[in-house]
Amino acid sequence: MNKNYVPILLWSMAAVYVLLMAELLFLRKGDGLRSFNLIPFHTIQEYMNADGGMRRNAVDVNIWGNILLFVPAGIYAMLIGKSGSIWPRLAAVALLSAGVEAGQYILAAGAADIDDVILNSTGGLIGITIYSVLKLGLRKQERVKLFLSLLSAGVGLPVLLLSLVLYAVNRV
Repeated sequence: MNKNYVPILLWSMAAVYVLLMAELLFLRKGDGLRSFNLIPFHTIQEYMNADGGMRRNAVDVNIWGNILLFVPAGIYAMLIGKSGSIWPRLAAVALLSAGVEAGQYILAAGAADIDDVILNSTGGLIGITIYSVLKLGLRKQERVKLFLSLLSAGVGLPVLLLSLVLYAVNRV
């Protein structure tokens, strides 16, 4: 692949990721209620104890959904910008997550929950770790960018197409 196309592919896939996140986190129809939780692990505990036992599906969707949604944020935080410490980038992912939660509260588009910030930050850390392991293996930043750009296109384009199809089907 021509090296000139790698940044275009990288930024295009980052834009697709941001659009899909915005749709998922802000544009879904909700109940319009606002809630706010600052007690760590409170919501997760409520899911687990609902109906006298563990509601596995709700826990899985809440925990794994929040973690997986922010893995790309950690990867993009490492890809975009100059080399440096992971801590400012992890802080940026955590701030992004806190901003999303605040936005959901303000727009009544979801519950603002510290558990989500913790889970999203965990996902960002996993993304940062994936990037770091790839950098150790591939040894050069350009190789890592090429690999992750192709991987994100391979994952992101089918997800985008599926989202568009589901949007079109649900509009009918």
